[in-house]
Amino acid sequence: MPQRGSISLVRSASSSSSTNADVPVANPTSDFLANLPEVLEKARVDGGIPGMSVAILHKGDIVFAQGFGKRNQIDPFTKETVSQIASLTKAFTATAIGELVAEGKVDWDKTPVSHYLPEFQLKDPVLTSQLTFADMLSHRTPVPPLDGAWFRNKESTRALIKRMRHVDLPSSKMSPTVNYNNVIYAVAGEAAANVAGMSYADLIKTKVLEPLGLKDAGLSHPEMARKSNYAMPYDAATYEDARNGVYEEGYIDEIPMADAPAGDIYMNIVDLAKWGRVILKEGELDGKQVLNKECIQETLKSHNILNLPKRRPGFAPTLGYGLGWSLDFYKGHACIQHDGGNPGYRSYLAFYPDDDLVIAHLANIFITELPRNLQYYIADGILELPKTEDWINEVTHEMTQETYDMHAMAREGNIPDCIEGKPCSHELVDYVGEYTNSTDGEVAITLLKDGSLFMKVRTLESRLEHYHYESFKAYVHDFALKGNMLVTFQTSGKGDVNTMEIAGSPGSDPTLFKKTEATPGQ
Repeated sequence: MPQRGSISLVRSASSSSSTNADVPVANPTSDFLANLPEVLEKARVDGGIPGMSVAILHKGDIVFAQGFGKRNQIDPFTKETVSQIASLTKAFTATAIGELVAEGKVDWDKTPVSHYLPEFQLKDPVLTSQLTFADMLSHRTPVPPLDGAWFRNKESTRALIKRMRHVDLPSSKMSPTVNYNNVIYAVAGEAAANVAGMSYADLIKTKVLEPLGLKDAGLSHPEMARKSNYAMPYDAATYEDARNGVYEEGYIDEIPMADAPAGDIYMNIVDLAKWGRVILKEGELDGKQVLNKECIQETLKSHNILNLPKRRPGFAPTLGYGLGWSLDFYKGHACIQHDGGNPGYRSYLAFYPDDDLVIAHLANIFITELPRNLQYYIADGILELPKTEDWINEVTHEMTQETYDMHAMAREGNIPDCIEGKPCSHELVDYVGEYTNSTDGEVAITLLKDGSLFMKVRTLESRLEHYHYESFKAYVHDFALKGNMLVTFQTSGKGDVNTMEIAGSPGSDPTLFKKTEATPGQ
């Protein structure tokens, strides 16, 4: 690693033997790295991040790796701190499937995934018979997001996959652009594990983590929490709170992540950077081919495109998507990357294959756009590119504020204006009961001793406050999921309450639940 303030020495070709002295010339890269810790600490504080780590690997050497802030309320966030990498897990899933392709056990785009995992069936049998690993890993399927139905769900991944046959599909055709879907990645990972005859966790460990020597990496919150140096998750209500250091500390979730193949891996920043270089080198580690080269190349080919608004100058006109990777150009340099976000965690990994440059970033707060933009600041500095944007200050602050605003709007929920003076038409006890949806599971409505209604959806709980007519307002507060919901009951022709709709995030359709049986008051 270059020392602070180091210089390189060059000899003038025109100097005579009597005057050819070593002439010190400033090394821009060394100066950039020497100033980086101060820049990053300021960016962390100004950006409202409790703790983070950054690593840079250039031309085979780790030229920078350091932690900043705190991993919990007491201990520092160091380069050894393990943290959730969230959706960076997707590339590990695709790579593990690639190893099975190399072994001849599966193929990318000929055999439907339902052949490898018969439990996977959609409402459209033709579509079921067409979806391959390549379709799923490049987000080409028309299947809608099901994150809410899978959130903190104690059912097994296989059981939840079986429920997908009831999901209404908006289309029977492949999506022309990326239709990002965590649950579909879970299907792909579970199918691969089924073929390999082991769990998904064992598949990742045996096919990727162990061959690469990533000993401090693994899967699941509880396993991560058994490490001596792990990051706790944090959240802030507003960007102002975050910048003032006012955070809510989350929890280590004991409920297994049902869609683990989409986002359950943890590791430290150095291992994340090393992983990035193995992919940059197309499966090579220390001069040895440890992962199948052809299959790594397949994951780095563009299989789809992302539908994005107008892009900033210096980038490719469109952003491609491979199998777990986004494919881009930045100021004429090929750039392969992906970001990740779990409740209380954010991650980013980018590599520039033609420049042998890898940039990795971990943070223990979800809402921050610094990881997304920091790579461009570092690329400008390391590759000595022309400075066109203030990535750390102007761009990051603007984008982070927009993200906080967007989440605040989502927490408000898909709720119309209240119509005053419009009471419900039933006694509260008539709404009590169990309600079920074939995809989303069960909701219990009970009557508390104080006479108010109470709703429980798996681990989410809330009182129901009458809003107007047959609608009630609920506010759910879990560290990972917060916001208003509008619960509207409906009656049958006989006048009894028989269904319930829950409307959540703006832009999403309400979910219909059918009443099954009454439950006693609580």
